[in-house]
Amino acid sequence: MVANILTDREGTVNPANAAGMANKKEVRSLYKERRNGMLPGQVEDLSARICQNILRSRLFDSARFLYAYYPLGNEADVRPVIQEAWRQGKRVAFPKVFGNKMRFFEVTGFEQLSEGTFGVMEPCEEKPADWRSGKKLLVLTPGVAFDYQGNRMGFGKGYYDRHFSGKRDYMMLGVSYELQIAEQIPTGDFDVPMKWIVTENGLTEV
Repeated sequence: MVANILTDREGTVNPANAAGMANKKEVRSLYKERRNGMLPGQVEDLSARICQNILRSRLFDSARFLYAYYPLGNEADVRPVIQEAWRQGKRVAFPKVFGNKMRFFEVTGFEQLSEGTFGVMEPCEEKPADWRSGKKLLVLTPGVAFDYQGNRMGFGKGYYDRHFSGKRDYMMLGVSYELQIAEQIPTGDFDVPMKWIVTENGLTEV
């Protein structure tokens, strides 16, 4: 059972609590519905503000390597961040799924991506990116919901949690709209926490 009341950061009681929400599946469904309900103009405007917050941060400035993602549906569009990373000579890699595992491959242009598992744009397999420079590696991490304790809820497949388990020196940045932020979300023993959360309102260390 979820011990704490699920509220928005502003303190408004979340519909999750009103419905007696008690598990990850129900929380995930609620926040997916919230994000899917955004209009295209909202996605464009809030994504642009999120990108500016990333680009102005010391995290982006200090990073030499980026693990990125290509937006699916109404996910925050971080492509301007990726384009600026390439412009500055930073190295960028995208994930590709193999069974229950995920691997990253370096990409130097969006044309090197093609539709793959679950409709996600995935990289070609020419340049494996098993980078170890954790303190200079920024991970732009998508998710369905986050909280300001650093907890993240993905789509339930566990790819990010398995891949980044034990990599505590990586700069894990949760990329989220403010409407995806809860006061607290239910977590599991193997969930990998974020070190920072970025929304349209700013970038916060957690």
